[in-house]
Amino acid sequence: MKRGMVAMAAALVMAAGMPAVAQEGGVKTAQPAKAREVAPGVKVERIADLQVGDKAPELKIAEWVKGDPVTSFEKGRVYVVEFWATWCGPCIAGMPHLSELQKEYKSKDVRIIGVNIWDDTTKVAPFMADKGGDEKMQYTVAIEEKIPDTDARRTGWMAKEWMEASGQQGIPSAFIVDQKGFVAWIGHPMTMDEPLKEIVAGEWDIAKAAKKYVDEKRVEVRFSEYMTAIRSGNTAKAYGVAKELIEGPAWDNAQMLNTLAWYIVDPDAKVEPRDAELGLKIAERASELTKHENAMILDTYAWALWFAGQQDKALEVQEKAVALAPANMKEQLSEALERMKKMKSGG
Repeated sequence: MKRGMVAMAAALVMAAGMPAVAQEGGVKTAQPAKAREVAPGVKVERIADLQVGDKAPELKIAEWVKGDPVTSFEKGRVYVVEFWATWCGPCIAGMPHLSELQKEYKSKDVRIIGVNIWDDTTKVAPFMADKGGDEKMQYTVAIEEKIPDTDARRTGWMAKEWMEASGQQGIPSAFIVDQKGFVAWIGHPMTMDEPLKEIVAGEWDIAKAAKKYVDEKRVEVRFSEYMTAIRSGNTAKAYGVAKELIEGPAWDNAQMLNTLAWYIVDPDAKVEPRDAELGLKIAERASELTKHENAMILDTYAWALWFAGQQDKALEVQEKAVALAPANMKEQLSEALERMKKMKSGG
């Protein structure tokens, strides 16, 4: 079932379900390379070429589409560098929110810059003129400078020196550059309200944020190892990683727990051996964290109960999942309920 992948994406961006669109044509993993200036007090492991606490790379822009050009990061000002593309639905959906933030912080020396990457740059002008881009994007808009002698639609300096360098694998992605020119936060733009507020107010602990960023990246790496192991049939390794994750940072991440459990209890997956006890422990925790009110997580919990031999309770939980399901999920979860009933009756 594809729904497990939705949960995985949510977990990986650490944004409680915020959608992220992967780069067309694949993504690249950051490799630590450059020695960078870091903010005072920041002492963390180097896990990427660019990470929270580092001096922000320069802006390499081919065209300033809207707003005054930004030639450098001025001291005393806060900048949000947000990456988008004309083909990216979540990017477009988030533009009004960015516009509201720019309006809110305009008088507080905050500049939001939407940088187009991974795109056919000839589509930007029509998007601005004919598809509501100019109205939606009430902040500075730019197109990155492309790297010579490469596929111009794919390869640009900003994508390489910001996104690829930091290991960001999808858009929209945002980087907040603080008053001293350091990257203070990296993440999904729909989740940056509180960090932006603290950074502007001078209350942001960049050393703490740098450590949190590294810790979260470590979890992402282990989570990816789990996915690779369980898909390839290496359940021994997968279960070992899963146990490590639930004993640490994943224990309070409902979306990540749901995905961990789903790949153990998915009735259509050939998981050998299927650790029903582990699947149930993980799924039950995810359901508890969401107060037993998330239909997708309840569906996972129901199947976990099923394989743990608690069929009557599984049916009860699945019925609740169907009752709580949004319209676009109700049919799928109803089919799962009927499937359970049929299996219970021996059909």
